[in-house]
Amino acid sequence: MRILIFGVGGMGRFFRDFFRVRGYDVRGYDTIKDRRDVELDEISDFDVIFVCVPMECIKDALEDIKKYANKNALLVDISTIKSDILPYFDESGFDYMSIHPMFGPKSDIGLSNIIVVHRSGRREEEVILEEFKKAGAVISYLPRERHDVVMAEIQGLSHFTLIALADFLKDRVGEIINYASPIFCVLYKLASRIVSQNWKMYLKIQKNAEEKREEFLKHMISLSERLKDEREFKKLFEDLRDVYIDKGESTIILDSYKATLDVNDLNLVRGYIRALDSLILRLIERRVETGKKVAEIKKERNEPIEITDVEEIKIRDLIANTHLNPVLIYRIFDSLMTLTKEEEYRVLGVNKKLAILGPMGSFSEEMALRLVGSRLPLIYCSTTDEIIRAVERGKVDYGLIPIENSINGTVLPVLDALLNSNVEVFGECELEVVHCLTAKREIPLKSVKVVYSHPQAIAQCINFINNYLPHAEIRYTTSTSDAIKLLDENSVAITSEYAARLYRLCILRKGIQDVKNNVTRFYLIRRKGGKRSGRITAMFFGVEDRVGALKDVLEVFYKKNINMRKLESRPAKTGLGDYIFFVEIERALDEDDLKELKEVTTFYKIIGVFDRVESLTLN
Repeated sequence: MRILIFGVGGMGRFFRDFFRVRGYDVRGYDTIKDRRDVELDEISDFDVIFVCVPMECIKDALEDIKKYANKNALLVDISTIKSDILPYFDESGFDYMSIHPMFGPKSDIGLSNIIVVHRSGRREEEVILEEFKKAGAVISYLPRERHDVVMAEIQGLSHFTLIALADFLKDRVGEIINYASPIFCVLYKLASRIVSQNWKMYLKIQKNAEEKREEFLKHMISLSERLKDEREFKKLFEDLRDVYIDKGESTIILDSYKATLDVNDLNLVRGYIRALDSLILRLIERRVETGKKVAEIKKERNEPIEITDVEEIKIRDLIANTHLNPVLIYRIFDSLMTLTKEEEYRVLGVNKKLAILGPMGSFSEEMALRLVGSRLPLIYCSTTDEIIRAVERGKVDYGLIPIENSINGTVLPVLDALLNSNVEVFGECELEVVHCLTAKREIPLKSVKVVYSHPQAIAQCINFINNYLPHAEIRYTTSTSDAIKLLDENSVAITSEYAARLYRLCILRKGIQDVKNNVTRFYLIRRKGGKRSGRITAMFFGVEDRVGALKDVLEVFYKKNINMRKLESRPAKTGLGDYIFFVEIERALDEDDLKELKEVTTFYKIIGVFDRVESLTLN
């Protein structure tokens, strides 16, 4: 989905940066040359166009868009007043979605309200709104005929109150601000913010609120009379307390204004920093407390506590909005997230973590859920090397890595990594792999245009593809579950049945793999130093470059009646023709066994003694 921001002012820059951070192809057009990435005659290739120009310029902007844009593009209106603007969109001939972001360009989208006023039912609208939701925005809906009426109260009256206060005190505010309370300072800052912005926009807001403003003024005069009477004043407070009940943490709001002050005296500067530090600490405490709520929600939904992709997007958003050292900013917020997650784990009684290959819906996750029964302690990694490093460094307690598939054989990169790592195998488990042909909807096989999946899954189902989908294009993905994200109405993915259920896909065919007995074996790993027990020993060894050297090692196993269930040779990486060997034997070796092995090998390294594991306790 290619996105054009038509008008790269304050809100235009906000939406441009928001979608860029999330990986979308975003460009900007503006009448100011320095702001634009594309020319007007180059906007025909965009799927979505956010119209982010001032309201008085929207009519002209739509004329340009009609002339140069793709007629199938979806327009997104973000105007503040809808009654004057939406008729232009109605007449444009384009599908459009109208939203009202209830925040400014320098505000964070988290917990900010985005009002949806009109939708045309396009798929792109779902994608856009879902991105807003994932960023923590509050999505609400107002019919177009109600929007301006509600805005007359929400925006019209609040802005009028601030403008009136600013105008009434304009000749004295320079003096009285020196004696101001936190409440007055907050009002002063808000009034300053309004009068510094585009007066034309605020004029439209006030024109929309003319009737409501007159009603409000009459009420103010009546209220002024009531306040002269003590009993009336008391009754007013009692009545209002029943309605205005959200007074929690209002001190944070009132103290936040201090962060906007400009001080020069050394003692005042020190006081400023002290106030900032105090505010930061209280906000950190609030963040951690909120993490506890997140933990309970994740427990109900069976979601992992740690989702790396989400955390990375959060930090990228923050880094994109600051000129400070990005490396240090990353460390600061990574530490904050770690602090929050520790509290989440504590609240839920999760004491240990298990690293697996992600994303959600992978075969590794399916195996992990059979072992631990919950996603809460799972840490999703992109590669097996990442899993091994996380175990080595103590970031997680355990790792789950695939070591062998009954069709494709040993996972050689994992084997090589185990030789040089400081981890040990303490268990193994097996998962039957059943591949399914899945899609977003019921679709005849003859209508399928693209097949998505991991190269290994494609290879394991190639006969089915050649027989039933010879006309379809094959596109490889990093995992079977990643293939799901690329699905459209005319494509299919090869996934597990578990992933299909998880993502609510239609299963077109089940068990499409060429060989039905398809099993993947996994190792469970931990840092070295645990108590070893089990009937299987996995080890590497090297031998001299001479005739019969390998036979001598195998002879040790033969004489002791030790069954060898796996033997692999791997390049030693010391020279052409130099190899080391990996073996799994069905016995735990004692001191005598190791002594004999030492005599016939140049080195040996035991990487695990283990049994098959059916479950894993992480609390």
